[in-house]
Amino acid sequence: MFPETLLAQILFIASSLVYAGFWIWGILHAINTPKASNAQRTLWGMAMVANPATAVWYWYIWKRWAFWTLFSPILIGSLTLPLVVRAVLHRTDATAISDFLSSLGSDQLVILIAILMIFPLILRLRALTHLTKNTALGALDRNDWAVSLALPIFGFGAGIAYCAKWSRGWAMIGLLWGTVLFICVLIR
Repeated sequence: MFPETLLAQILFIASSLVYAGFWIWGILHAINTPKASNAQRTLWGMAMVANPATAVWYWYIWKRWAFWTLFSPILIGSLTLPLVVRAVLHRTDATAISDFLSSLGSDQLVILIAILMIFPLILRLRALTHLTKNTALGALDRNDWAVSLALPIFGFGAGIAYCAKWSRGWAMIGLLWGTVLFICVLIR
């Protein structure tokens, strides 16, 4: 086994254990949040049980350091995804996975698609950073938005909805991104 593979496995296991701890703590924190209605606590807890990634966004409102502890590995993984895809393509034999990935086209096209897939995350982060500074909303309402932003697929829509109210330029960029992606899918 290569030393870098062992290091990657150790880092993955350590990150997974830390994530599990914050996830469990998030669920317990959500169901015991004072001054929140039972419906809100149930929504937050159920959202984290259904989608453990919700814990990352949940902690952005309550404990920013916990958010960055959980989000940093995700951000690094997202930024290195094109490099990983390229390495997998060059090291594997002609398997179904490499055939599928190489059928996407050139390396530049794969990188472009990866960049297009990062934008929803950027829009949701923009909404989240504005959300924490938004004094017009209380902490419980901000947490409702944070949990909504964390939902898979629907989180991007929640990001556009939030930006439509508080940051229209970003909402327009999000709609433009969706249009470009739709056209790319139709062309392909």
